[in-house]
Formats: sequence, structure tokens, C-alpha cells
Amino acid sequence: MKSMHKKMLAVCIGLAIGGGFSVPAMADSAPSLSVINWWTAGSEAKAMHVLVQMMKAKGVNIQNDAIAGGGGAQARTILKTRLMEGQIPGAAQIKGVEIQQWGHTGLLANIDAAAQAGNWDKNVPAVVNDYMKYKGNYVAAPMDLHRLNWLWYNRAILKKAGISAAPQSWPELMTDLAKVKKAGYIPMAGGGNGWMIATEFDPIALETGGPTWYKDVFVKLDPKAIDSPTMVKALERLRAIEAYTPKSLAGRTWNFDTALVAHGKAAFQIMGDWANGQFEFLHVTPGGPQVGCVAFPGTAKEFIYNVDSFIFFRQNTPAKRAAEIKLAETMVSPKFQLLFNKYKGSIPDLMNVSLNGYNACQKKSRAQFLVARKENGLVPSFSQNMSTYGPPTGAFIDSLDKFYTSNETPQAAAAAMAKRVEVAKSQD
Repeated sequence: MKSMHKKMLAVCIGLAIGGGFSVPAMADSAPSLSVINWWTAGSEAKAMHVLVQMMKAKGVNIQNDAIAGGGGAQARTILKTRLMEGQIPGAAQIKGVEIQQWGHTGLLANIDAAAQAGNWDKNVPAVVNDYMKYKGNYVAAPMDLHRLNWLWYNRAILKKAGISAAPQSWPELMTDLAKVKKAGYIPMAGGGNGWMIATEFDPIALETGGPTWYKDVFVKLDPKAIDSPTMVKALERLRAIEAYTPKSLAGRTWNFDTALVAHGKAAFQIMGDWANGQFEFLHVTPGGPQVGCVAFPGTAKEFIYNVDSFIFFRQNTPAKRAAEIKLAETMVSPKFQLLFNKYKGSIPDLMNVSLNGYNACQKKSRAQFLVARKENGLVPSFSQNMSTYGPPTGAFIDSLDKFYTSNETPQAAAAAMAKRVEVAKSQD
């Protein structure tokens, strides 16, 4: 977190300790909590409505404070601004190692009571739980478990292009993209902005270098792994994908691209399984007769994970503190997780619940998570802020965006990426 943000949050700590919140206290009988997030697509809004309704039944009013912008950069900026103004939310969508950065501010609330009530230590995988704690105490609650390395495809277009089955390898994907282009359809939907480009690069990087190299780059931030022949090869592959992605899709959102696949306009989309939820929202069931899902070619044994979670802030009334515990308990309850994730397209963090009623792609996701966990194939997504904190993530995304939207060579891009990340590492 940049030093400027540390200074901003130091002011907030003073507000918290001094009881100087500007948010008016609500009546104890009906506490109200703002929940800041960036879920504005149709499927995401529908999923959040589940939380609002469940909490209303428990006597807590949830303000679904959704702020547009894929990846949450805008939401995080607004959160910091509001904190500076003394507007303390109940919870905010923050995930991955960034939770530790927020823990350093002293603003977060201890929600161990919720974790103990739901037995999170037993029912939630350790790879998820480890992110939720700061100095041994729970300060965040997980909502879902997403897989990044998916390739979504329109069955009818593949058939018209003479493709009998979804691609299982990189050469097969390249061949299929060429066939789709020849058939007159959009081969690949994507490339709308830096966050989407990074999301597409996530599985490309894993397929190119494997889990160990991926972690060296995006977790260890090893400059030699970043500026390497393997990174050059991965960037060359991103450029190959770009060649089959129309320039007209620049500036479009991920859910716009999902609709292109759903409606038979585009053959493929590389996107996390929030696209799964959006397909369902469009009344197209993934794994059904119209749209299929397959692990990104070459990554069938791996699982790039993303866990959406919410951090909780210290409150200035007993009613609000009690409401936060109720909110955290609800977020990780079987009833909520089953409903929420069904709409969101992800799978529950709880491994002890049945996925009856979920679509074939979601069931495949859980099966492949369990296999990857057993075979050391789990890797944290860099594009979704799971592998490292803000500045290095921004450096990766900026580098990929510049490469994708210019004539920069893969060699130059790899070198520039390593330099940007080194500078970003000093901004902790």
C-alpha cells in the first residue's frame, strides 16, 4: 500500500480510536451497514440481493454499495476516500494479501466469534482461510471460490467451423481460432481493458510456465523469472490471442463479451467463472446444449483461484458490532453460500455442502479444485489481487495493457515489466 494511503488511513485510525465517526448511529433495533463492492453485472447484483434479503430477515439493513469497475480499482479508491471523510462502512470487498495491508491500519474488526460459530477452520479450505486472518484473528469472511483458468465456447459456432471438440492444447486452440475466423465469426471475445487483458493472461502464463514458474513471477516477484524467455513466450502467446480478438471490443466489459458467446456471435472467451453466472443470467446454462466450458488448454490439472472476501471495520455502537458478526456468519453459512454462488457462477468455500442444483461447469470446478489441492496444482490469481499486494499487481496489469495496446516487443515488455515490479515492491 502506498505511503500516501498509509497517511490517509492513519487519520482514520485516529477517528476510530477517538470515536469520531461522522456516520450517525442507527437505532439498535435496526442497525444499518454499508457493504462496498464492485459487483454491478446482472448476475452479480442478483447474487448480492440474496445477502440483502437474508440480512433483512435477521433485522439488519444492508446498503449494497456497488461501485462499477471490473477488478475493483475504483471501489478501493472510493473506500479510502470515504474512510478519510470518516464514513466507516460495515464491510468492503478486499481480498488476497491486501487483507494483510488493511490489517496493519488497525481499522479492522475481529470476527472470530462468527468463525467459531461456523467452524470455518474445519469447513473452509486452509488455502482460503489463511487469507482471512490477520495476526491469528479473523478479520474477513470468504464469499466464494472462483476458478480463473476457464475457456468458454459456443457449441454451434464450433460445429459450423468444423470443430468437433473443445481444444485441449495450445496448438489445438490456435488451429480452432483460425477455423472460426475463416467461418466468419468472432474467434475470441476479450481485451476490453487492462484488467481483462490480465485476466486472459493469467491462464496463458500458467500454461506456458507451469505452477512453479507462475509462483516465482506472481508470488515471489522474482525479477529473473519475470524478465525471462518463459515470460517472452507467454507474451508471444498473448499476442497470438490478440490477433484473433477484434479491436472493436476495446473498452467493452467482460459481461458484454460473455453475451457475444451466449448469443452465437463469438466462439470463445477466456474468463473466470463469474462468466458462468452471467451465462445463467442470460438464460444460457454452461455445460448445456449452447455453451460449453473446458479448462484453459494445457491447465486441466491446475486451478487458478480467486476468493472474493469482505473485510470488516471497527464500529462505534454495540448494535453495529453485533450486526457485523451476523453478517460474517451469514456470508459463510451453508444456506447463503449455496444460493449466492449458484447465481455468482462460483462454488461455495464450504466443502461440506452438496452442489445439487448447480450446473455441470460448477460441479466440474469443485472436482478440479479437490484434485489440484491434492496434487499441488493450486495457484493464486495475480490478475484478481490474490498473489500479491496492490502496487505489484498494478505494475503487472499496466505492463500487459501497454504491451497489448502497442507495438512493444515481447522481449521489451518482459524487461519493462520486471523494472515496473521492482519499483512497485518499494511502495509497500
